[in-house]
Amino acid sequence: MRRAGCIAALIGLLGWPAGAGSAAGTSDPYCTGSYGGGPASARAALRMGIDPGLAGSAGGQQMATVPDNPSRDLAAVRALAVPGRQLVVRLNRLFWSDGQNGIRRFEREVRSYARAGFPVELQVRYHPTSAEEGDISAWAAYVRHVVDTFGPNRRVTDMTITNEVNLNVSPNTSDGSYQGAKQALIRGIEAGHAEALRRGYRQLRFGFTYAYRFSPQSDAAFFTYLAAHGGPAFRRALGFVGLDFYPGTFYPPVMRPGDTYRAEFAQAAGTVRDCFLPRAQIGRRVPLWITENGVPSGNMTESEQATALRQLIQAVHAYSATDNVTDYRWFNLRDSTDQGPATREPLTFSTDGLLLANYRHKSSFGDYRTMIGRFGTRAP
Repeated sequence: MRRAGCIAALIGLLGWPAGAGSAAGTSDPYCTGSYGGGPASARAALRMGIDPGLAGSAGGQQMATVPDNPSRDLAAVRALAVPGRQLVVRLNRLFWSDGQNGIRRFEREVRSYARAGFPVELQVRYHPTSAEEGDISAWAAYVRHVVDTFGPNRRVTDMTITNEVNLNVSPNTSDGSYQGAKQALIRGIEAGHAEALRRGYRQLRFGFTYAYRFSPQSDAAFFTYLAAHGGPAFRRALGFVGLDFYPGTFYPPVMRPGDTYRAEFAQAAGTVRDCFLPRAQIGRRVPLWITENGVPSGNMTESEQATALRQLIQAVHAYSATDNVTDYRWFNLRDSTDQGPATREPLTFSTDGLLLANYRHKSSFGDYRTMIGRFGTRAP
């Protein structure tokens, strides 16, 4: 989401306190202790998916991108799919501020992928206009409208309500910069769940995402807020918690010599499951999803990206039972720029794709397909 150097500098300025143990609570108020050292235990399979949308640019507005070709996106998703395995299509950046025009655009996308047989997940962004900002009742009405619009399509199975509310420096990619964002997360999930039940759309699940990690203090305050303001209705409505995890680009900003993707994932998932979620009074029955995970080919070779992808998915599977991880999404399908090494600065996840901007397959495309065949859940 940001320049790699800026991320490293920011994290240094935030003054991370030293870890004080592995127990949640007063012994580790900011969840900075060690949580990745436990035994790995794997579940049978993961429900895997892909996001065909372009990566958002950090900051307040979208940088120039190579436009999507919807028919080529669909063809690439079809080529990625493995017969007999589920592949979820995650459609991101449905902005409240885009109003009915945004909903119509997403209706076209949903129709296209649903007709091709793919289950669809929607990222429903708070992202209000200046006139809407902080009007939580209007936001809840918008969420209900989204549920009423997409719920009749039984292939629309999940909705992420808001995005990365703990991150308050990038309104284009994350919702934390907007007034009332944390309340919008809670009320949006409650409203969506209640509307789905009222309408009989029982296939729909609702959750939120957390960007690992921004600031220990503000992250801890975010989960504490959920405990204080998200009561029984919120916890009943919550179907999953999404972890957005970018090792080597966001946190940790670089992979140090001797570090491994497996160790970084074990620490990230353990921190969320064993420290942050108990702080939010969210129990282990609520599954953890890896809603965004990726590494860029803009600052490594395509072969190195493919190797990282394999190691990350193997790590997620290895700890899937340990931390009740059920779902995995690679972010994303295609690079949003064709400028090659120039994308290293600013680094905006624009080269995390399995395809180049011109739709040529990278090595990681075939490797992800192999991982879907190996670890993916069976198609119903």
